[in-house]
Amino acid sequence: MIFQFPLPHHDELLVSILARFVSRQGLRDDKSALDMLFGSRNIVPSALMQGHLQDLLLQVGHIWPVSAEYILEQHSVLPFFRSFVEPERFEVVQNSLKFSDKSHVMTNIGINASNVKWPRFYRFCPVCTQEDNEKLAYSYWRRLFHLPGVMICPKHHCFLHDSFKLLPERRHGFLDASHQDVNTNMALMFLKSDHPLLKLSTALSNFLNTKTSYVAPAQWSEFYHWQLIDHRFVVGRKTDHAKINEVVTKYWGVAFLDKVGLDFRSDNNWLLDFFRKQRRHYTALHHLVCIMALFPSYSLLQAIDEAASVTQPTDKLNVYKNSKAEERADYYRHAWLKLISQFSVLKDIRCTQEGKRIYSWLFRFDKMWLQKHLPVNARISAGSSINWKQRDLDLVKKLIRIRDQSDDNLSLPRMTQTWFIAQTNISWGVLSHLAKMPLCHSFFIKYAESIDEYQIRRVLAIMIDCIKNRKAIPRAYEIERIAGLSKHRSRQAVRLVLELDLKAFSFNPLAAEKFGGKEHKRRFYQ
Repeated sequence: MIFQFPLPHHDELLVSILARFVSRQGLRDDKSALDMLFGSRNIVPSALMQGHLQDLLLQVGHIWPVSAEYILEQHSVLPFFRSFVEPERFEVVQNSLKFSDKSHVMTNIGINASNVKWPRFYRFCPVCTQEDNEKLAYSYWRRLFHLPGVMICPKHHCFLHDSFKLLPERRHGFLDASHQDVNTNMALMFLKSDHPLLKLSTALSNFLNTKTSYVAPAQWSEFYHWQLIDHRFVVGRKTDHAKINEVVTKYWGVAFLDKVGLDFRSDNNWLLDFFRKQRRHYTALHHLVCIMALFPSYSLLQAIDEAASVTQPTDKLNVYKNSKAEERADYYRHAWLKLISQFSVLKDIRCTQEGKRIYSWLFRFDKMWLQKHLPVNARISAGSSINWKQRDLDLVKKLIRIRDQSDDNLSLPRMTQTWFIAQTNISWGVLSHLAKMPLCHSFFIKYAESIDEYQIRRVLAIMIDCIKNRKAIPRAYEIERIAGLSKHRSRQAVRLVLELDLKAFSFNPLAAEKFGGKEHKRRFYQ
């Protein structure tokens, strides 16, 4: 049973608290430390978001009487994602960190797939570390320093330094901040209070310690639409993306954007998509890079509050605005009702020139009325009257002909089930109805080429080509290279073929007779 546990500090990572506990206990065996803290020896420590919180509280809850929600809120980087992840997914991630035995949080929260570059090392501020050692006689890892984009200590205005790797060689070990060697004579660089990097660190610090609400992509799109208009980044009715790129690049510099993974000079221009209609979530760093450069009067917290107040549309019908639409609506509605009385199926209406014109206008300017006055959907009975037995017989005959025609062609690609179907030029889905066609199913089982068969065919094609062209058969490794194989990719069946005495094939009597008899064979293979 644990009888003492370190007192957590404000903004300290959970892994730092656990590392200080391990150091104080003098535990040198990683597995023993895990067993004492979590009741399990198979847990891997995570620097940014430590999971298995309920197991931890079962061991230390009598000394540290807090909830799992409190630990996630105060001692992990999870709040960094609250406003930019759907509440349902955010709750799933929380539960995973609390209860799950195998956590996939880094993937579920979007870190692994993001273009933002997260720190790969534990970071520390030399001045903070010196103050900690003087006041506390130890130091600890601060979570703010491990967010993407934070390169400056907002308290001391100096650059951060890298320490141990976040993924250490000892997979189950804890790294105590007090164990790092800090050079007291290292050169420090301090920034002015108006420097963009210092402002960014301060903004992220305020955001991380403030509980904000969720903002949907549609709300962000509406918010930025009016901000671009107010700050004159719109020419006519189009967004001036060239000017936006110029301002953002001038404010941050190419080196910084490339360092944090937000370089938009490549083919994947995230900044272009950011100020179009947003269809996915961006991180707090994306928003801060844009807000600080383009809308300096706003803070991230103000932007979140204003964007969250934008009313989301209650329906998904995109209705175009037209000043004359209301005047002409009666004419088009009357014309549409007349078409419905003549045709009973929507497809028949849209096949006519008049029906296509009326439907297009109503779809653009009066879509809600159109949805209520569509003709009754025709019952689709395709498939119920199909003679699958006859279709199966016809198709298998075609497949057999394809097999016979391609049997001697050794240069063909791998003759898989999909390849055979592609050669039939059939538009309907054969694979989706294969259960209704037993003959075709049996054909594919028998004739669809496996990887072993395909590799053997490639090797034999080279050997036969050499015999036909009166060339000596190459060595085994040369045949592999020509066939596009390698020692690691070649299957066992191919290895057995290549291990045969290939020279014997060169003296095949049939091949020698075909190439000009014994005299030719003697001259050719001397």
